[in-house]
Amino acid sequence: MGIEDRSYYRDSYEQRMSFGFGSGGGRSIIVTIIIINVALWFIDCFTQHVGPPNPATGEKPLRFLSYTMALNTNIISEPWNFWKLLTYGFAHASLGTKSGIFHILFNMLTLFFLGRAVEEKLGKEEFLKFYLLAIVVSGLGWLLVNLLKIQMGGSPASAVGASGAVAAVVGLFVFNFPKQKIYIWGVLGMPAWVLGILMVGIDIFNSLSDSSRIAGEAHLAGFAFAAVYHYLKWNFRWIKTQWVQDRLAGKPNLKVHKPDDAFEKLKNEADAILEKIHQHGEESLTRRERKTLEKYSRKVRQQQNP
Repeated sequence: MGIEDRSYYRDSYEQRMSFGFGSGGGRSIIVTIIIINVALWFIDCFTQHVGPPNPATGEKPLRFLSYTMALNTNIISEPWNFWKLLTYGFAHASLGTKSGIFHILFNMLTLFFLGRAVEEKLGKEEFLKFYLLAIVVSGLGWLLVNLLKIQMGGSPASAVGASGAVAAVVGLFVFNFPKQKIYIWGVLGMPAWVLGILMVGIDIFNSLSDSSRIAGEAHLAGFAFAAVYHYLKWNFRWIKTQWVQDRLAGKPNLKVHKPDDAFEKLKNEADAILEKIHQHGEESLTRRERKTLEKYSRKVRQQQNP
């Protein structure tokens, strides 16, 4: 892919948003995440509720799959369940609970309509890393606050849902496209930065309310993670997830022989460095990265003028 093919050479992010496909070809990571969440939710609807109804409200408890994947405050005494810091972000309240279908519906619609611009800006691989880490960070934020509540006389709690990670994605959208107009329910229009302020205000209220069923702490942790990521210009290129990203993007598991693997590898490294320049400026390059660009430039000239 040449530099003229890169996403930031196109006119506007609206023109880049195709249904289910990113600029790099293959299925969008967001679409795959939605498919996974909906599939797990659908399967969970056919499992049994675990435990008795809530004595105060009469509401039915979580079903078996979401109960198994849920993040609980007892993870401190059961550290072998650390994996739930990730799985809770793919579980949602199912039919038969008070939230019903609306829990997953709101999360996935928000992710689809606002997240695609973020995925396009970050790239598939970086977006996947950001999203998965946002699940963990928002879960840790929720866990810390609820452990403090238990110390103050509160009750053990559990959490499910992608809303913490979705809040992080919305946060990145707000920071990158603050003036973009957003229409809530297709009617109420407002700039993205106003939506961000409203979200933070509502989540602060929910986190302070003992009667709220919304995990405002997770939302705030996700939004804070997005702010740190954006303003400190973080990137997670050092985390190797190419195999996972290839699977989620729907790429076939084929091995194709290439006559010039060394040049292809150099070309990919140069593409990543050019992306870094776009996001963080030329001054962010290391000496090794500058030499890589020079080497790639020489190779291209040699091919053009053998």
